[in-house]
Amino acid sequence: PVLVDNVAVVAFGRSDRGNPLLYGVKLGRTGEVEATNHLWARNDTGTFVPSPTVWRKNVYLLRDRGEVEALDPLTGKTLWKEAFPKASANFYGSPVISSGKLYAVREDGVVFVASVDGNFEVLAENTMGERVIATPVLLNGRILIRGEKHLFCLGSK
Repeated sequence: PVLVDNVAVVAFGRSDRGNPLLYGVKLGRTGEVEATNHLWARNDTGTFVPSPTVWRKNVYLLRDRGEVEALDPLTGKTLWKEAFPKASANFYGSPVISSGKLYAVREDGVVFVASVDGNFEVLAENTMGERVIATPVLLNGRILIRGEKHLFCLGSK
């Protein structure tokens, strides 16, 4: 799950098999989590492998096939839906966001950078030359990417 203020957004189910589930749960309540504890529930969107991420109090989903969706965590409503270029490879690493730029790595080693500040726009597409199934790490102005054979460190500093 990801947290936005006192709301946990929990993606589970199998979106790859047409059974996505996504819940918004208000934190701070006591007792068991039941349907009445949910702020909202959706069975038409979600993600299977990549975890959601948060930026500027919105939740971003990256699905296995490269679809990206921005959600309002209080209502669960979709703000917009877009997608990275189609390929036979899936996205297994979770997306990360910094300064309005979403970084996503496809298993064939293609790293995408997209603006999510307002509208979705693919800014860059770079091939690492080997398989990547890990989540990129943003650290001190650098991006660490763990490939199948190498650990890449990208940045200008």
